[in-house]
Amino acid sequence: MNVIVERIEELRKKKGWSKYDLAKFSGITTNTVYGWTRKDSMPSLSNLELICETMCITLEQFFCGVGSKKAATEENEILQEWFLLSDLEKEAVLKMIETFKILKRK
Repeated sequence: MNVIVERIEELRKKKGWSKYDLAKFSGITTNTVYGWTRKDSMPSLSNLELICETMCITLEQFFCGVGSKKAATEENEILQEWFLLSDLEKEAVLKMIETFKILKRK
């Protein structure tokens, strides 16, 4: 199974959805969804966009988890939360990180 399909499976299971649920909620045919795991085929970009929309994530968030088997779960969760922050909130977090870095050097 390729890493894109593995990521879809990971997100699908995290939601507690069956393959049928994913197909129904996203509007993608069940044959297509089942075919990805049976044939080791690759979803199209338009299908990935539908999946992301259905799961309320961006393509960027989707690809943050691809190929990152070594990344800790906490790191992935932090990244997921980061993408939900406003620009002002991100700026505040970056200032806090900079403060911690300064304190760590002392």
